[in-house]
Amino acid sequence: MKTKITLILFMAVSIIGLSSCSKETIDSITRDTALNIITAGVWQKATKTISGNSDNTLNITTELLAENQTLNFDKDGKAWIKTTESDVQTSKNYNLSSPKKMTFDGMDYDIKENIVQSIATLTLINITASVRTEIVFKRKR
Repeated sequence: MKTKITLILFMAVSIIGLSSCSKETIDSITRDTALNIITAGVWQKATKTISGNSDNTLNITTELLAENQTLNFDKDGKAWIKTTESDVQTSKNYNLSSPKKMTFDGMDYDIKENIVQSIATLTLINITASVRTEIVFKRKR
């Protein structure tokens, strides 16, 4: 009986504590969680597709990573592309402004996934006029 009362009191204090957080605090917690998920581990595949235009003839797909490359998002705002056989590294700037918005290599994107729930795929989408740019990052499972 004492355990149940303690549990109920703990839950009540937790609910009161969380409900007193401001929207900015909750957004920051969610953003930090999303950043932790993105920066944890390596991404083995990155595909960029540019499609659309007024007559729908534009469709260009590019692999951003070679077979021997991986990408790591570091918390310093750099996405490092590393080659496995050498010490060669290049970087691209990124900024995760919210759990649903990222600037990658100078372009603003919406994040398709709920990043807090999806850790294997990150899809960035930018639609400017009639041109859609999509980058899909994948981790091996």
